[in-house]
Amino acid sequence: MIGPLNSQLNAIKWGEFKLGDLFEIEKTLSFNKDALTQGQDYDYITRTSQNQGVLQTTGFVNAENLNPPFTWSLGLLQMDFFYRKKSWYAGQFMRKITPKAEIKNKINSHTAHYFTTLLNALKRPLLSVLVRDIDKTFREQKIQLPLKPTANTQTLDDIDFDFMEKFIAELEQCRLAELQAYLKATGLENTTLSSDEENALNVFNNSGGVIPHAA
Repeated sequence: MIGPLNSQLNAIKWGEFKLGDLFEIEKTLSFNKDALTQGQDYDYITRTSQNQGVLQTTGFVNAENLNPPFTWSLGLLQMDFFYRKKSWYAGQFMRKITPKAEIKNKINSHTAHYFTTLLNALKRPLLSVLVRDIDKTFREQKIQLPLKPTANTQTLDDIDFDFMEKFIAELEQCRLAELQAYLKATGLENTTLSSDEENALNVFNNSGGVIPHAA
C-alpha cells in the first residue's frame, strides 16, 4: 500500500507557506513541579523529549498558566513539537504553537499528525539559533503543503486539508495491517495485553494513558 501512497504524493500540487502565516508562537507562563496538585486532568509539559514532553499529570493549579488543548508544545532543549489534545501547564523554556484562525477549524487528529511531522523536520534550523531568536526563526521557516486540485494560487484557502486527512488515515491503516500481519506470523495475534501494557500503549499514542509521576 506504500506504493499507492507515494503515487498520491507525486500526483499532488504543492505550495510553499511560511509558518508565521499558519501559526502563532508564544512564550508560556511556567512554574516548577512543586506547584502541581493531585489529579490527572491536565498534563505538565517540560522541555524533555521523553513521554511526548509530559513529566506528569496534575490537577487544577490556576487559570492564568493553563494552555488550551489542540495546540502544540515546543520544548527549547531538543526542539520537539508535540500536539496537545488536552489542556496543559508548562515548565520553563517552552513555547506554545497555536493554529491561526484561518486554519484552526481544519486541524483534527489526522491533519495534526501531518503538521507534527513537518514541524519536527525543522529541528536543525531551530537548534542553530539562540533561544531569543527562536520565535523569529520559527515564523520565517517555510513548509510544503498540498494544494487543492482546482487551486491556481497559494493562499491558505487553497491548502488541501482533505488530502492531508485522507493520506494520514490511509497511512495509519497501512501500518496497522503490517502490524496485524506481523502478529499473525509470530503467533501473537490473540495476545492479551496487561493493564500496564495497555496504558503504555495509550501513552505512546497520546490517547489518555496515565503517565506515572516522576520519582
